[in-house]
Amino acid sequence: MPVDQRPDDAPLADGFDVLTRADWEELAAAGLRGRSLASLTTTTADGIELVPVHGSDTHDSSGDPAGLPGTGDRTRGSRAAGNLDGGWDVRALVADDGPAAANATVLDELLRGSTSVLLDPQAIGIGTADDLARTLDGVHLEMTTVALLPGPTTPAVTGWLLDRWEADGVAPADRRGVLGLDPIGVAARHGGTPSWDEALALVDRCGDLPGVRPVVVDATPYADAGATDARQLGWATATGVEALRALVDHGLTVDEALDQVSFTLSADVDQFATIARLRAARRLWARVAEASGADEARFGQVQHALAAASDVSARDPWTNLLRGTVAAFAAGLGGADAITVRPFDAGLGRSDEFGRRTARNTHLLLLEESSLAAVVDPAGGSWYVEHLTDRLAEVAWTHLQSVEADGGMAASLASGRIGAEAEACWADRAGRLATRVEAVTGVSEFPDVDEERPSRPAGPAGPTGPLPLRRRSAAFEALRDAGEAAAGTVGVLALGPLAEHTARTTFAANLYAIAGLRTTSVDAPAGDVPAGDVPAVVVVCGSDERYAADGVAAVAALRAAGARAIHLAGRASVLGDEVADALREAGVDEFVHARSDVVDLLARTLAGLGIGGVVAPDGAADGATDGAADGGAR
Repeated sequence: MPVDQRPDDAPLADGFDVLTRADWEELAAAGLRGRSLASLTTTTADGIELVPVHGSDTHDSSGDPAGLPGTGDRTRGSRAAGNLDGGWDVRALVADDGPAAANATVLDELLRGSTSVLLDPQAIGIGTADDLARTLDGVHLEMTTVALLPGPTTPAVTGWLLDRWEADGVAPADRRGVLGLDPIGVAARHGGTPSWDEALALVDRCGDLPGVRPVVVDATPYADAGATDARQLGWATATGVEALRALVDHGLTVDEALDQVSFTLSADVDQFATIARLRAARRLWARVAEASGADEARFGQVQHALAAASDVSARDPWTNLLRGTVAAFAAGLGGADAITVRPFDAGLGRSDEFGRRTARNTHLLLLEESSLAAVVDPAGGSWYVEHLTDRLAEVAWTHLQSVEADGGMAASLASGRIGAEAEACWADRAGRLATRVEAVTGVSEFPDVDEERPSRPAGPAGPTGPLPLRRRSAAFEALRDAGEAAAGTVGVLALGPLAEHTARTTFAANLYAIAGLRTTSVDAPAGDVPAGDVPAVVVVCGSDERYAADGVAAVAALRAAGARAIHLAGRASVLGDEVADALREAGVDEFVHARSDVVDLLARTLAGLGIGGVVAPDGAADGATDGAADGGAR
């Protein structure tokens, strides 16, 4: 029946088969070649189980997944129209060296498509009111939102910005800013004891400025330090609760206090987690507002999504373009009001015009060509996203309650609890990174030993507070720097014909390239290792059957020829105890495979080559692992 002839009350699914969960699971299992559907279930770092097939029965929230944005718990959006009117705020990060360079960037960004700017006072070096004036010279402040990155000098810069608005005669209704006052977040990232006194004095100056949000709850220090998604949300919400208390104790009503606060949340390469993180954050804040007795109109959360600094790699920096795109895409689908994409070259130092342009164009492609803001909460009704949102909100609420029971976020930070929990989270994640359960493309997977990286001026020194920035790629990059500086090589002994060893020789080349080591073939005419010297470290590659037939003789010959360390690409458990033990007795030091702890393995490989100087970054995996002797390069 044509759509225009259907009765108004006809179900949209009329005429289609109704499939049950069992039907969907049967279809999903058909492609698994004997594996169970349960084998696809994964568990997040927060203990949330993600099943392979989601439906209404996995959506355990009491809320209505078909509810409207701008109402209820605000999961689907703080405003009914979302970002339909003009898209999200394209907020450009400005972190140039000095006010003059920063001013050139500000003007260029606003001319070419950015709709607001996020100034990093620390990186720019804004130390006086004149520095700020030069940074904003030529900017139409009555038309521009100016946001400030939280930092030790941000309160002073906030005061100068308020003075600047007044001096320029900008009408109160036309002043728009996010002033970055976050004493707790600054203490987390930079150290020190948080105090609200300076921030509250500045809040007093913003009482008649409806377009200004002076207080920011910045969740990125927790995300950058390695905290899980639920902890990021729980701790950010706890910080928001503490901010509300400070504002209300200062004399504001709950509604007035809520109008002073905005949130900055991390957006990363985990697309669905980022979408759910933003949706769950709104639900948590709406619950806080409701419990505080706020008017229902104040339940919404103003959100700025900032692409994660922990995702930025210094190696193969071009892959940061992909990471930034995924982060922006997910933040847009998650309903962020403003989004900042980090330039792809941010890991190399201070970004240049090309880096900033590609970051800006990422927004414009998603908004203007993909129409990503044309639908409010497009993820709504996806049972996977709804389930993940539910569970994230529930687990995050328990972290909020736990922090509150300990006296609040400032007390938990001062006691060392927050730092210790973040460090434990990072240790777990570092293990997943080291074993490549979690991959960093271009760094821990598919490294390019011939890459030519662009050069950028060095950036400012990073903060040294209790929650350090822990980049996912840092441990691998330390290995890469050492290996490339020494121009080290690893020998490869390929056993059997090409068809037998090519998969594992390719695997080996990529494995050692992670540490900047090139592989060189060890010739073995007729399967015999030539007499004479061989590289200090050699990896043997072949089929399991070839290992059983020729492996012991080949390994023994390598050892006799002078190899100091012998690796074998394969799975000891597949070869069986008898073959594996014989290979070890002949001289195999370890079996390398896709789930080896490559940080540990490659550090020892470099040491075997006589290459020192590997500087282990904070949180890098250390120590040998028994698992290196098991598994397989498959």
